Amino acid sequence: MKVSTKEKRMALVSRPSALGPRPLFMGLTLGLVAAALGCVAVSPADAQTIYRYTDKAGAVVLTDRPPKGVKAEPVVSGRPAAPPAAEAVEKTGPAPPPGAVTAEEAIRQRDRQLDEVVKTVETRDAQREQERQRRLQEAERLEAQAREPMPATRENRQRQFELLQEAERLRRIE
Repeated sequence: MKVSTKEKRMALVSRPSALGPRPLFMGLTLGLVAAALGCVAVSPADAQTIYRYTDKAGAVVLTDRPPKGVKAEPVVSGRPAAPPAAEAVEKTGPAPPPGAVTAEEAIRQRDRQLDEVVKTVETRDAQREQERQRRLQEAERLEAQAREPMPATRENRQRQFELLQEAERLRRIE
C-alpha cells in the first residue's frame, strides 16, 4: 500500500490518538524551548567587557566592541557575580554590596538635598523681595523730592523730570 503526499501531511498535523499530542505541535514546542535555552546559555551578560573611549567629536562612548585604532579603556569586565544561595538570602536577607546605599537612606539623602534647595530658593526669594522693597522706597523718596516746591527754573524742572524718570525706572525693575 502506497501512502500519498497528502496523507503524509495529514498524518503530521492530525492526532494519532485522543490522548497523544500532535507531532507538529510537539516539534515546534521543543524547538522553541531549545532555542530559548540556547539564547540563555549564550547571553552576552555572561562574560563581557565594556569599554569607554572618546570619539572625534569629544563624546564619551561606551561599547562592548571598540573600533580598531582607538584607545579604549575597560570599564566593566568579567562575569557577573553569582547570586547567593536562596537559603542564605532567606536567613540574612540580601546584603548590599560595599558602598551601596539602602533605599531608605537614598530617599533620606534625596530629601535632605531637596530641603537644601528649598531653603536656598526661599532665601533668594526673600533677598529679592527685600531688594524690591528698597527700590520702591527709593522711588517714593525720589518722587517726593521731585514734588517739593522749588523755584520754576529750567534746571529745577529738568531735575524734577530726571527724578521722576529714575523713580519710574526703579519701579519697573523686577
